[in-house]
Amino acid sequence: MLKDKPVISNQHGALVMAFLPFLYAGFKSGFSPLHFWFAFSWLFLYLFSYPFLSLFSKKPTARNKKWAIVYFVLSLGFALPVIINKPDILQFLPIILPLGLVQTYYAKQKNERHLNNDIAGIVTFGVIGMASGYLVSSEYDWAILIHPTLFFIATTFYVKSMVRERRNPLFMELSLGLHLLLAVIYWFLGDKWLYFAYLIGFIRAALVPSFGLNVKQIGMLEFVTVFIFFICLIYSP
Repeated sequence: MLKDKPVISNQHGALVMAFLPFLYAGFKSGFSPLHFWFAFSWLFLYLFSYPFLSLFSKKPTARNKKWAIVYFVLSLGFALPVIINKPDILQFLPIILPLGLVQTYYAKQKNERHLNNDIAGIVTFGVIGMASGYLVSSEYDWAILIHPTLFFIATTFYVKSMVRERRNPLFMELSLGLHLLLAVIYWFLGDKWLYFAYLIGFIRAALVPSFGLNVKQIGMLEFVTVFIFFICLIYSP
């Protein structure tokens, strides 16, 4: 049954974004044995999304159907120990499902690159991060949702201004404006670590467009930027 090559998205940056809030929650609230099961459940749910949404955005194939089922079953299997030991974790499901419907809608429209679709995915990552923190603290830590979500939205404007919307000056202006605005906000909030992260992001958004980088080089540079943000996030008060 599993002899053919797995269906996996080549958007490696999205995988990093998917797990950053999860890891941030672990460093902030602590890790528990349940995080092992939750991490693999989330990984397979993330992998499930690509072949599943491809059923709507492309011509449905038996291969996509098969791997969507395989990933979903694996995700559910790893989720069971978490649900059994922490059943109230299911309260996050009513938030995640509508966000999934938004992504399904844009897949049907064959418009997965729409900004609203990107934001729906980013918020999903943040909600999973909140759930990761809830496993240990049983509290809603909104910082786990808000900080990564804002950064990834600013990053999305930057990446779009460099690739698909490079001929649209509005995205460049939004990228620079949002990075600068958030840097100022965090400065006045007294969070020097996140101020520094957005300052780096602003400098990157202002200077890199003049370097003439290709898509792969832009992506590699983003790994560095996200790593800096993650370190700043961990040390942020």
